[in-house]
Amino acid sequence: MLPVTEPHRPRWSVVVPVHDCAGYLALALPEVVAQLGGRSDVEVVVVDDASSDDPAAVVDRLGAGRVTYVRLPVNLGAIRTFNRCLLLARGELVHLLHGDDEVLPGFYAAMEQALAAEPSAVAAVCRAEDVTADGTPTHTTRSYRHGTGVWTDALDSLALSNRVRAPAIVVRRSAYEAVGGFDTALPHAADWEMWARLAAHGPVVFVDEVLARYRRHAASDTSARVRSGANVRERVTATEAVLAHLPAPRRDGLRRRAMAYAAVFAGRTALQLARTGRWRAAAVQSREALRCLVVLPRGGRARPA
Repeated sequence: MLPVTEPHRPRWSVVVPVHDCAGYLALALPEVVAQLGGRSDVEVVVVDDASSDDPAAVVDRLGAGRVTYVRLPVNLGAIRTFNRCLLLARGELVHLLHGDDEVLPGFYAAMEQALAAEPSAVAAVCRAEDVTADGTPTHTTRSYRHGTGVWTDALDSLALSNRVRAPAIVVRRSAYEAVGGFDTALPHAADWEMWARLAAHGPVVFVDEVLARYRRHAASDTSARVRSGANVRERVTATEAVLAHLPAPRRDGLRRRAMAYAAVFAGRTALQLARTGRWRAAAVQSREALRCLVVLPRGGRARPA
């Protein structure tokens, strides 16, 4: 359980975990400062997980005197760093913005407005675009409702797949305090399990606008796991952790759909890799797709995302 220790909190905490991505931080930080730098009820904190590059210099150059820099003495890894970020965040609204992702103009205003309109909501989620290392858009996440409002089937949707890009969610600090930190036993799916845990705890608002950018690049942990197939294997493991947040009568049907979707996901990834000539990684993803079909509970059918 996260401690409740701050009686007079800022409205916003934007906490930016970084590790060896100072170049991308230089792209992300100016937009955060542009949107929030003029407010007195905001804190922006860059948390450096013992990088070998120099994010401190980026903060000095682009932080406009509004950004705090914290360097961890030893490398904790991604999930433990995320939990350290939550402990450092004092604001009522917490945005955990990975250092290689970005927000688009209007992000903070739209998310704050959405949460103000739904006082019982634990979090707000917007649409996002996936981009390459150089910022070229490759995909835009779908709308889960028309117009901004409560995402009524958020938990069922999250039982099938991680529908939320990390830079596209803002969480009330009180909700993080209630549900606890990220699960370190899921080093590559802790965010997915966290979003499901939050959706089980209370309503989630969906903001039907593309307001964040999620970067996929060769140096990212995500890309390394795609090459080894670990992304799909942990997806299967994480499915059970996510399903645990649903009532028992709904689990079996959703489990079948989740495993079928995992197979579809791996197959699509294999096709995308093959189209760009990454044959070895494509073969790995194809193998993982077949494994998902082998363990698919009887009666399961693939269902499009």
